[in-house]
Amino acid sequence: MLGGMSTAPPTSSTALAAAAFARDGFFIARGLFAARIAGLEREFDRICDQLDRSGKDTNARWGGAASDAVNGAGRVVQHTHNVQMYSAAWAALWYDAAFLDLAEAFLGPDIVLHHTKLFRKPAEKGAAFPMHQDWPYFPTVKDSCLAAIVHVSDADDSMGCLRVHPGSHHAGRLADSSGMSDVGEVQRRFPLETAVPVECRAGDVVFFHSLTVHGSRINSSDRVRKTVLAQMYAGDDQVEEGRAGHYDARLVLRGWNHTMDRERANG
Repeated sequence: MLGGMSTAPPTSSTALAAAAFARDGFFIARGLFAARIAGLEREFDRICDQLDRSGKDTNARWGGAASDAVNGAGRVVQHTHNVQMYSAAWAALWYDAAFLDLAEAFLGPDIVLHHTKLFRKPAEKGAAFPMHQDWPYFPTVKDSCLAAIVHVSDADDSMGCLRVHPGSHHAGRLADSSGMSDVGEVQRRFPLETAVPVECRAGDVVFFHSLTVHGSRINSSDRVRKTVLAQMYAGDDQVEEGRAGHYDARLVLRGWNHTMDRERANG
């Protein structure tokens, strides 16, 4: 099921994790939050209930031909940014020592939170995401940005789990790789169909580089897929000037933010 992918329990050597991440562009920390996931799922569901009661549109299915090609009609995915603004339990999670030990193995001793986001893929109609890279949305000067997906529920391929092309981050920044446009080089060079499914249990965390090409299929199962994702970058890095349209929390999770100044601190 997971052949060839980098997996390890939380007790694994961070040096080995770092080597696997450098090679593959992603790493699975098996069971990292297994002991806490029941409480986190209750908070996740509470956030979704609050979103539902708001009456606002929370469907984050992408537009564009690349998205249409993998979705068809009627697909949805519920979404909000920054779960730490809803829940103290989720806010505290990002300071978990074992989580940050792994993040430090990939980023170095200084770790800054860019943002978090919740995705709820409903059963049978949960939207797919075309193959893409994350860097176009929040490019950093040193390309240190990475994501960590906390699996609040199980996620197999029928549920639209993450799919990756291992090692694709070595290709660097690819042109028109946001996934929110026409079918292009990224989708042709790294097809969704041949990407490796990253199947996970509730409590697993998947780290992946912002240059790693990834996407997901439709949730065609009878189960809801629940995930929360954190985007982080190194403390000696920063979002490129003029490219900060996406919310940047600039919250120091460990160490120091070397690019902070009075203007940025004032928001």
